[in-house]
Amino acid sequence: MITRNKATTTIEYGDYQTPLPFARSVCAKLKDVYSLSPAVVFEPTFGTGNFIESALAEFDDVQSVFGVELNKKYFAAAQQRILPQSFPRNITLYNEDIFSFDFSDIKGCITRNESILIIGNPPWVTNSQLSAINSYNLPLKENFKGHSGLDAITGKGNFDIAEYIILQLLSEFSGYNCTLAMLCKTIVAKNIIRDIENYHFEISAADMFVFNANDVFNVSCDAGLFVVTLGHNRSTVCDVFDYYTNKKERQFGWVEGAFLSNTATNDTVANIDGICQFEWRQGIKHDCSKVMELKCNEDGTFINGFGETLSLPIGQYIFPLIKSSDIKGYIITETKKYVIVTQNKVNADTFSIEQKEKSVWDYLLRYANMLNARRSTIYKKAPPFAVFGVGDYSFSKYKIGISGFYKEPKFSLIMSDLPIMLDDTCYFIGFDNAEDALITVALLNSYECAQFLKSIAFLDSKRPYTKEVLKRIDILKLLRLNSFDYVCNYIKTLNSGYYVSQIQYADYANRLSGGLHLAMSFEYDSALASHSKYAFS
Repeated sequence: MITRNKATTTIEYGDYQTPLPFARSVCAKLKDVYSLSPAVVFEPTFGTGNFIESALAEFDDVQSVFGVELNKKYFAAAQQRILPQSFPRNITLYNEDIFSFDFSDIKGCITRNESILIIGNPPWVTNSQLSAINSYNLPLKENFKGHSGLDAITGKGNFDIAEYIILQLLSEFSGYNCTLAMLCKTIVAKNIIRDIENYHFEISAADMFVFNANDVFNVSCDAGLFVVTLGHNRSTVCDVFDYYTNKKERQFGWVEGAFLSNTATNDTVANIDGICQFEWRQGIKHDCSKVMELKCNEDGTFINGFGETLSLPIGQYIFPLIKSSDIKGYIITETKKYVIVTQNKVNADTFSIEQKEKSVWDYLLRYANMLNARRSTIYKKAPPFAVFGVGDYSFSKYKIGISGFYKEPKFSLIMSDLPIMLDDTCYFIGFDNAEDALITVALLNSYECAQFLKSIAFLDSKRPYTKEVLKRIDILKLLRLNSFDYVCNYIKTLNSGYYVSQIQYADYANRLSGGLHLAMSFEYDSALASHSKYAFS
């Protein structure tokens, strides 16, 4: 049972009230930068009413004000503050849920030609965070982006509540003379511009003024004032400014069919952007680290997250594990942790563990209550003690891995006699032979690839490098930009004990140019390789 306290309430209602001076500065910025003078002001999730009060103070032509707030305590406090200021304006406040609110009441009081400002600070929380505390303050339709299958119930099905609210408002007021100005995490603005083709409303301009959220809200995340103008002159980019100086820092969005974190780097992107010839995978997901992750003692025993010492055999269900924090070097052959891998593919039978390795089965049974209590929907119909993000590729001897969290892209060659697993904060490609892995890791760590990734990844995101970003790396294009000598010199720096011959390099190049997209061992075709010049136009 979840106990309600101040912390869970803050999460549930996105309770980061905008300080009145900052709310005033937002309204002043909209007035000065955009010469905005709205006749109608609407604030969803208005909290204690600081934005409404600020708008009334800054904008002279306001005739009507509307606000929606679910929290009864805040609603009552805002009424006492704001309603006495109503004359000669019309102020209407609703103590309702924005997710089920009927906008026809507001639309019936305004015209499409009136200047409308939608302003506010919607909750800085995701739907999965709300689900974790059994919150009812959720949209009626959680999978509003229309993902299917596993995507809908894992990472891709997760979204910021602010994003949902902003899209709801832009959709509702499409066709109106409307400007939306919302405080939100920068990832929200990025997602909206990235998916702009999926929505029926049209944005004529979008700007983001980034500020230090820790100074304003005591929250560690990247945030800004997202200003969107609805209209018919469609724009697919967003200009980014410093909130305090109004100095333009960059522009992100769509340019010639490519989504870029910085549109100024379009020339760099064109040389590499494409579809990766290898399949990027996310690491293993188990959601119970104290049980499933183990540290190895010097005597070969293990210790779990509860301090229990265990004697379990390595190799069938116990494998070395790498987490994001372990991806520091360019080659990894040893690990600090191990992980229990109960299946070799998703939904595989787990009851066979009892016959094959009873010590592991007995251990899992001791913690069955915790494993059965994992909250993610993916475990509901899965076999007991199931894991996800597992397949034949997980057991590849050679892997190239990258942390999703780091700002600088670093690809590590990961290899050991026993397959090394990665956790779900990492992404990797699996290989059956060392030579393919060596050539690929050299290309991925090239200067050209690093510049490309910085051009398309949003470094202010919690996870800059995702599968969607990595699968845009065209390895064949990287191969054309780098020489055989570069690859050989890079491999030497790894001191791996392996090298790549010109024949192996030519074979690799021919397989990629032939369109084969599998990271597997191949027979060397001498006739094909004999025609290779090791250089590409």
